[in-house]
Amino acid sequence: MVAERLGRFVVASPAASAWELRAPYLPSLADRIVAQLPASPGDWVLVVHSAAGGAAPAVAAALGGKVRGAVFVDAILPHPGQSWLDTTPPALRTAVAGAASEGVAPPWPRWLPSGALARLLPDPALRADFETECQPIPLGYLVEPAQSEPNWPPRACAYLQLSDGYATEAAAAGRHWPVERLDLHHLAMLTEPDMVATAIARLACGMEAES
Repeated sequence: MVAERLGRFVVASPAASAWELRAPYLPSLADRIVAQLPASPGDWVLVVHSAAGGAAPAVAAALGGKVRGAVFVDAILPHPGQSWLDTTPPALRTAVAGAASEGVAPPWPRWLPSGALARLLPDPALRADFETECQPIPLGYLVEPAQSEPNWPPRACAYLQLSDGYATEAAAAGRHWPVERLDLHHLAMLTEPDMVATAIARLACGMEAES
């Protein structure tokens, strides 16, 4: 939805779920994303949401340094030396590890309290489509430490906060980058695509003006 509204900007998602990737997971995920992108003579601006923020350096590396900026949308920040699980609150870390079976964690919606997803996505059809897209996740993906990448950070970054849950990340980003806040929720890219796309484009165009 947001990708359609951004027009000349490209928002990429992996061609396969994390379940179909192999270790090392972040480079494998980055290669899948880059394989979807059309050929471009110029540089890219990455748009990353939620846990994908941790993959931004790997994507930049896979693009061979052809990334001039990144917009983090309610996303975690890069965490070299730490795994995704290391970045989460202890209660969530325990819940996810406890829910894993035979090395596989359940899809993300099952991590939420009862009724939480319905409050974020009240439209039943939209919610069903989202749940269908969410796949089981190998525990190895969640515990694999991210690596430092030579092509990170790019020349410009910005942060778009959508929910209170990412206030800490937005505050940390604000020490170095422009930050914009929308009073929405974590999955607002699905429910408020026009508003979110406009904010992303504004931040990305600000990078162009500075370059």
